Amino acid sequence: MCATNRGRPCAMVVPDFELICEIMLVAEGFIDARLLARKFITLYTLCKELLSKQDHYDWGLRAIKSVLVVAGSLKRGDPGRAEDQVLMRALRDFNIPKIVTDDLLVFMGLIGDLFPALDVPRKRDLQFEKVTYKYGNKMRKMNNHNIFI
Repeated sequence: MCATNRGRPCAMVVPDFELICEIMLVAEGFIDARLLARKFITLYTLCKELLSKQDHYDWGLRAIKSVLVVAGSLKRGDPGRAEDQVLMRALRDFNIPKIVTDDLLVFMGLIGDLFPALDVPRKRDLQFEKVTYKYGNKMRKMNNHNIFI
């Protein structure tokens, strides 16, 4: 039987997202984890406050962990790239698909403010894009080649 069922008070605290993020970054192999964790949590806090409220937006611990796993994978895949570039790319590429058009400019502005002077190219799957264009044109559903951000 749970303590709350017996009328006993139970205290809970809000987790320290920045500390959790820092520890996970270290576990994924990042050296400058403290600064990167601060930037990461600042971005997600500002997104929660500034972007529109959408049911599919998740700026919580589950999303944080998912992005950190992606960032670790990107770091292991490109060990020569600077850590801030790796994290920025993971944050950008992981979140852009879920951002609605009206919020995209704000989100990209936040990324630019937190990671100034970084222009990391997206990793593109040119074969996928080619096949998508081919079948989109075949079905006469897609004439715009700017469909991929």
